[in-house]
Amino acid sequence: MPNYLSRFCAALGTVALASCGGSSPTAPSASVNFVLVAPLCSSILQVPFSIDSQLVATDTFRVAISPVHTTSRDFPVSPGQHILSARITGAFGNGYVWPDRAVNAMAGAVVADSLPMYCS
Repeated sequence: MPNYLSRFCAALGTVALASCGGSSPTAPSASVNFVLVAPLCSSILQVPFSIDSQLVATDTFRVAISPVHTTSRDFPVSPGQHILSARITGAFGNGYVWPDRAVNAMAGAVVADSLPMYCS
C-alpha cells in the first residue's frame, strides 16, 4: 500500500474513533407543572408560577368556563430538590398565595404541584 494511502487510512480511523467517544451522555431532566384544583369555582384566574424563587410563567386558568384550562405546561428542571410557589393576581383573589412547596424532582419524571382553591 502506498505511504499516502496508509496515512489517510490511519487519519480516517483516528477521526472515526474520536467521533464515537467525543460526547458524553446527558442526564435526563425532570419537569414541573402546576394544577389548579377548584371544583366549586367558575372563574378565570391569572396565576404566576415560580421555581426556586424565579418567575417562570404566568398562566390564565379557566375553571368551569369553556375552554377549561387547569394545568400549566411542563417546566424543565434539573433533577433534585426545588421550591415551587404560585399566587393569584388580577380581579378575583388578588393577593392569594399558596404556601411554598418543596419537591424532589426525579430524572425523567413530572412533578405536579397541586393548587387547591375554594371559591364561595
